[in-house]
Parts: sequence; structure tokens; C-alpha cells
Amino acid sequence: MNADADVRPGYWDPTASGRHVISRPIAIDGLLAERARIELAPRIVQRGAAFLDDSYNAVDVVARQLASVFTLEQLVLATVALRVHMRMGRVRMQNKKALQEKWTALAHRLMKLRAEERYISLREQRIAEERALLAAAESPRPGGEELMAIEEIEVSQTRQAWKEENRLAWEGWACLEEEEAALLAGAPQLEQAEDLRQPYVLLLVAARRSSPRSVAAAMHTLVDALQEPLSRTDQMLLEIAFRRCIRAASPESEREVERWEAALLVAAEREYAAEFSWAVPYLASA
Repeated sequence: MNADADVRPGYWDPTASGRHVISRPIAIDGLLAERARIELAPRIVQRGAAFLDDSYNAVDVVARQLASVFTLEQLVLATVALRVHMRMGRVRMQNKKALQEKWTALAHRLMKLRAEERYISLREQRIAEERALLAAAESPRPGGEELMAIEEIEVSQTRQAWKEENRLAWEGWACLEEEEAALLAGAPQLEQAEDLRQPYVLLLVAARRSSPRSVAAAMHTLVDALQEPLSRTDQMLLEIAFRRCIRAASPESEREVERWEAALLVAAEREYAAEFSWAVPYLASA
């Protein structure tokens, strides 16, 4: 995206690494800071003529920023919300692949029907020509009329069967168009985004509301806003950053950090599901 086009105050801002896209301010209740900017470092960096994967450092940079802005509860629910959205995206991509396979099978079926229709038309044309010759002949050959009648019936039945098969194929086409429209209507943007190659700055603004939203709703707002600018790979790195912050916040006396973290996530999933029932099939504990 061209950073110089359609510049609007508050949406674009210079960063230490140059002028880059700034997200629309996302209103999140209860942040530790009233206004926060989080820069997602590039996952791919150039060193000389080579492009290298710098994912580890990118996660580390984001984790340090997240830890200074989000509470532990927000980090846990943001992790759950992010996982839900990524699983939804994975299911949609699987459905998209299955739909593409259906389109391919239908295309082959229609090609076969077109070939069959040409063959039937040639048979009908030949029968018509032979019928004309038979009628013009001074002395019809014995049994010629009977054989011609039998072949006409056979071709007529073949044509009728072809019409029925062709009708079913085009009905299948209409069904696939409806299925594709439904799939596109709810498709996330993450599968269309490129992997992060430039720093992306996320601008968060604490919501000024008379009645604060739940933490689950606030984190859902955050994650939903990240669907367009971040690819699936970038979101996986963001999830790792969230989880790194969660583990860093574990009590010093806790010896089984993984079990402690897992218990927090399960509780957060219940809280998220209570507010967003549609998310239940995409929860790890479902």
C-alpha cells in the first residue's frame, strides 16, 4: 500500500523505520495505557543480497511491547480470540479447497457432456441423411426401414438421457455458485495478505465508553481488526508473542508453567464461548 496516498491524520504516522501503514485506532477497554502503539517487526529481513527469516526476533520485539500494554487477563483472552480466528480461517481454507475440487470435477463433467452432445448430433445428422437417401431410393433395401427406426429410437433415448444429465450438471453449477458466494461472504482477509515484510504499527486507543465492554469482547475487537493487515504466518507469530508474555507473568513459585498456562486458557475459552457462542466449534477444549 502506498503510504503517501490518501494520508489522514491519526491513520498514518512516521515510525523509527520510516513511513508505514498505521491501523485504524482500535478501541480496547482497560489497557494499562490510554494510548499505545505496537510495532510488529518485519518477519523477513534483508542482509546484503539475502532475505532471512527473523521470526524469533520479531516475536521478541512484539512480546516486550505487549507486556507493557496488556494485563494478564487481556493477554490470555487475546490468545483465545486469535486462535479462534485462525482456526476459522483454516476451516474456511479447507472448505475453499474442497469447493475448488468440486468445480474441477464439474468442469470435467461438462466437458464430457459437450463431447457426448457433439457425438449425438453427428449421429442424428447421419440418420437424417440416411433417411433422405432411403426415401429417395427407387427400391428400398430389405429391412432398411426397420433398422433405421431402431437406430432413431436408440439415438432419441441417448439424447433424452443426455438432456437429463446436462440439466443435473447445470443445477450442480448453480449450487456451487451459491456455495462459493456463501464462502466468500464470510472469508477472512488473512489468506489474501502477504507475509509481513515491513514494520506494521498497531495503534490502540482505550475506549471511552459509559459501560466498558467485557475483556472477551475487547480482545475480539482487537483480533478482528488484525485480520486484514496480517497474514496467517504473522498471526501465528503474534500468538507466540502473546503466550510468551503469559508465561513471563507466571508466579515465581509456579513450577509447572505449562499446566498453569493451560488452565488459564481453558478458563478463558469458557469465558469467550459464553459471549460468542459461534466460537465453540473452534475452541481447543470443545
